[in-house]
Amino acid sequence: MFRSALIILASMLIISGCSSYGPEELDRLTKEDTDFAKMILARDQVHAQISIIKENLLNKKKAVDAEVAKMRAGYDAYAKQQNQQIDKYGLLIDQNRNFLKRELDTQSASLLAKAKELEGYQRTLEDVKKVMSESKGITISAQERRRWEERILELSEKIRPLSDEIQELKLQIQLKKRKISFLQ
Repeated sequence: MFRSALIILASMLIISGCSSYGPEELDRLTKEDTDFAKMILARDQVHAQISIIKENLLNKKKAVDAEVAKMRAGYDAYAKQQNQQIDKYGLLIDQNRNFLKRELDTQSASLLAKAKELEGYQRTLEDVKKVMSESKGITISAQERRRWEERILELSEKIRPLSDEIQELKLQIQLKKRKISFLQ
């Protein structure tokens, strides 16, 4: 019965908002009720265990955080080194690609020059043939005709290897373009 009264009194104090709990009150209650004293003792032990667990957790977290920071620093140093190696390899590829591009530019310029040269020879050859075909009404000496025919032969002999060179340059340019595309 005393217990019931004590519980009712405690409940009323809680409901009324009166907080007159203090160490004296706890001391009095634990002396009056041994079961409650055991509960308080168990509570204190649980709180002590909780504090130990929290402290262990905090220590473990600090240790893990330190290990993670160490691993992160190690990774960052390794990643920096590897990225420098990647950049070095990329530079090598860029150098090779630039070398091929310079060769391509040279060959393209050579192709353009040879195409203009060929065009000049072809125009001259057409002009010579036109003169020869239109000279039917004009009398040309055999010696002069032979000179014109030699000129036609000379131009034809210049055109043939030049055409071959142009075709070869076109093939080389296509090949260089393919090579450059593989170096992307």
